[in-house]
Amino acid sequence: MKAERAVAKVEFDFKNQRGAEAVLRSLVPEKTLPKTSKCTVDITRRKNVLCLQVDAEDTAALRAALNSFLRWTIVAKEMIER
Repeated sequence: MKAERAVAKVEFDFKNQRGAEAVLRSLVPEKTLPKTSKCTVDITRRKNVLCLQVDAEDTAALRAALNSFLRWTIVAKEMIER
């Protein structure tokens, strides 16, 4: 029996589109994971909302990727909105 993939979707509201775009550009290099990776990451922007979606083979891979991307995004957002 094949296990279901684990997926998480998170949205971050920014004060303006410029901040969301800056964080998006800073995260793009991080989403280029090696082919051997157990997950894929999609980062998009809708106006002032940054959308992060992590799709992983299992919950352990989901947790690892999600923790990293959440930490990077929160730090970048806090720096921009000071």
